[in-house]
Amino acid sequence: MIRRPANAGGKLTVSPFPVLAAWFARWKDDLHLRSVALTTWIENHLGLLAFAWLALMASLLTYKVSRLMVPVHGAFDMVQLVLPYIFIALAPIAGFMIGRAAFLHNRDQPEYRLALFGNWRELDRSEAQAHPSFGPTGFLTSLVVGMVFGVAIRTGEFLVIMPALNQNAPEWAFSLFIAMSLEVAAMNFFYMVCFVMALRTVPLFPRMLGYVWILDLLSKLMLARIAGGLELPASIGEPLSRLLTTNVHTVLISVAIWLPYLILSERVNVTFRHRVSSEVSKA
Repeated sequence: MIRRPANAGGKLTVSPFPVLAAWFARWKDDLHLRSVALTTWIENHLGLLAFAWLALMASLLTYKVSRLMVPVHGAFDMVQLVLPYIFIALAPIAGFMIGRAAFLHNRDQPEYRLALFGNWRELDRSEAQAHPSFGPTGFLTSLVVGMVFGVAIRTGEFLVIMPALNQNAPEWAFSLFIAMSLEVAAMNFFYMVCFVMALRTVPLFPRMLGYVWILDLLSKLMLARIAGGLELPASIGEPLSRLLTTNVHTVLISVAIWLPYLILSERVNVTFRHRVSSEVSKA
């Protein structure tokens, strides 16, 4: 493959890996098209996804209630069983709706930059929207979709590990049930706020996701502290400790993978910070 760059003074340059370069270009184009299709499908089927989520949670709740490990002596006992699951089911939907309402028309750039690496040239919003790298597509789609899967995985872990309990259970078990259900509901809410901010290209998305990562880590440490103050049997305490440790590692791995991308990616900077590399803009 022979190329004649415009700034090479007429000299011919030969690409050392023409087949590899062509394959990578095709792969990149295919990834972009697939990400655009997936993002568009999600945006067009949000109602269907919400309905499927609620239907799944209703089915799982029915299953959990049908296999109770504690007695139910009245309506209050049943409310204690069911209410945490209702919070968990509604939290991501509430996060999406509140996030959309709160940030729908927020397109202003923050006054202070937190991502200070690199040399950048500022764009106005119309320039940013016209840029080929604008939008939640490409690798950014993986992050957006990953937040949705994270909500499902976190909820699934809770449903598998924790039985439905009320005040008739041992005090330590009921306290742990309430603490874990509130933590799952809160994180489901905040990750869905991040999801809608990314989908709507809200400029505050990168730093909001950073705040949620910090909150996620703090919530795991809070759960560990609460569990440490309870008289947990060894058969419960040891698996719970391993689960919390694994969850902390998962968050840290996500931060290690995605934080450099959120800071340095051209797509992220064009889409959310409305700026391009000054070196690229000079080329």
